[in-house]
Amino acid sequence: MTEKVKVRPNKEDFLKDLSALIAIKSTKESSEAKDGAPFGPGPLAALNHMLELGKRDGFRTKNLLGYAGYIEYGPEDAEDYIAVLGHVDVVPATGNWSHDPFTLYQEGDTLYARGAIDDKGPTLAAYHALKSLKASGLPIRHRIRLVIGTDEESGCECLIKYNELEPMSLFGFAPDAEFPLIFAEKGRIFARIDVPGEEEAGAVQLAEFTSGERVNMVPDHAYAVLSGAEVEKWANEAKQKLNDQGTPFSAEKTAGGVKLTVKGKSAHGSQPADGINASFLLASALREIPFASSEKAFISLLADTLNRDFSGERLHVAFSDDISGDLTVNAGLSRYKGGQGGSVSLDLRCPIKADLEQTAETLTQTVEGFGFKIGRLEKSKPLYMDPKLPGVQILKRVYEEHMGQKDVTLLTSGGGTYAQYLDAGVAFGACMPGYPYTGHQVDEHVRLHDLLKASEIYADAMYELGNLEK
Repeated sequence: MTEKVKVRPNKEDFLKDLSALIAIKSTKESSEAKDGAPFGPGPLAALNHMLELGKRDGFRTKNLLGYAGYIEYGPEDAEDYIAVLGHVDVVPATGNWSHDPFTLYQEGDTLYARGAIDDKGPTLAAYHALKSLKASGLPIRHRIRLVIGTDEESGCECLIKYNELEPMSLFGFAPDAEFPLIFAEKGRIFARIDVPGEEEAGAVQLAEFTSGERVNMVPDHAYAVLSGAEVEKWANEAKQKLNDQGTPFSAEKTAGGVKLTVKGKSAHGSQPADGINASFLLASALREIPFASSEKAFISLLADTLNRDFSGERLHVAFSDDISGDLTVNAGLSRYKGGQGGSVSLDLRCPIKADLEQTAETLTQTVEGFGFKIGRLEKSKPLYMDPKLPGVQILKRVYEEHMGQKDVTLLTSGGGTYAQYLDAGVAFGACMPGYPYTGHQVDEHVRLHDLLKASEIYADAMYELGNLEK
C-alpha cells in the first residue's frame, strides 16, 4: 500500500487531553470496589474520561461493566476488528517527586507525570492516531478498536473480563512498551511466601515490618517498628549499620518503641537490578537482632535468601534462554505483624523456554524446605509471536518507514503487556530506542516529540492493519 495517513496529531489538543487524563489519580483501590467500579473510583473515572473523549470526537464507545471499555472506528458491519490495547490505571506515585505526579509538568520537550509513559501517554497517542485516521478518510476493511483497560498494573482482571464479553480480535498491539516491536514477553509467576507467627516474645520484638506498594515495583521505602525492653539498644545498633551502609533513613520514637524508615530506589519489577530494594536494606540492618524465631526467619528470608538474588539462584529457579534471557525475581511486597506472622510477595519473570509448571513446583519445594508455605501462586504464560506473521511484518515496516531505517532488530521483554491476552498480537512502542524507560519510577517522564511521533506511527499502523488480509 502506498497511501498513508497525512493528518498528524495536533500538539496543543494532545497536551490538553493528556493533562486532563494525568490529573485523574487512577490507582487501584480494592477497598472502594463496587459494581460498575471493580477497581475503585480512580480507574473508573479514567475509563469514563477516555470514553467521553471518544463520544466527543464521534466514535462508537462502550463501557464493559467498569472493567474496560472501547472506542471504535471503521465499518460498523465489518466482521473483524484490530485491537489496540492501552491502559489508564497507574501504579502509586511513591518516593520524592520533583513535582506533583498527578499534574502534567513540562520542561522543554520532556513531560513528567505518573502515567506519562506507562501508559496514559501512549494510550493518548493511540487515541489521537485514531482521530488522524478518521480525519484522513482513508478506507479500511476492519474495525479499529482502542480497548481501554483499568487493571493492567494489578493482575489484568480487566482484560480477562473483556475476553469473556467480547470476541477475539483479528490482530492487535499494545502501545505499552518499546519500539521497534516486542514479539516475545516472559511468562510470570506471582508467589506469596507466608511466614507463620508465634506468641513467643523476646527482649526486643518486630512489631511491624512494611515495604512496597505493588508486587511489580521495586519498593523504594520500608519501615519497621521495634518494641520491647531492649528496644533502644538494638535500635541504636540498627541505626549504626544503616549509617555504615550509607542508607538514607529516619528514626522516631512511637508509643510502643522505635520506628525505622529507610529509602531505596524504585524501578519496574521486570528489572529489579535497576532499583534498590528498601526491604533488603532494612532487613540487613536488623538481621543481628535477637528476635523470636518467627521474626528472625522473616528477616533472614529478606536479608539472606532474597537479598539481591535477582536471578533466583537461592530459590533454585534460575533459568536463561537464547530468546528472552534470564529469569528475574522481584520481592515487591513485604509485611509482618508481631504475633501474627508475615509474607513476602514475589514477581518472577520467566524466560520463553522456561517450564512454568516446573518452576512453580521447584519454588514451592524450596520455600517449604525453608519452613515456610506458598500462600498464593498464580501463573501467566509467555508471549511469543512469529516475527514472520503478516501483522508483525506490517508493524515492523511502518516503524522502519517512519524512522528511515531498514532491518531493525525486534525485541524481547521481561515486562508483560496486554498483548499476552491476544491470540495474535505484540507490544509496539511507545518508548523510543535510546531513551530510558521510566515507568514505575520517581519522576516518570517521556519526550513530547516521541509521543507525537508514536501517534503518527500508530495512525499508519492502524490504517494498514485495518486492511490486513485474513
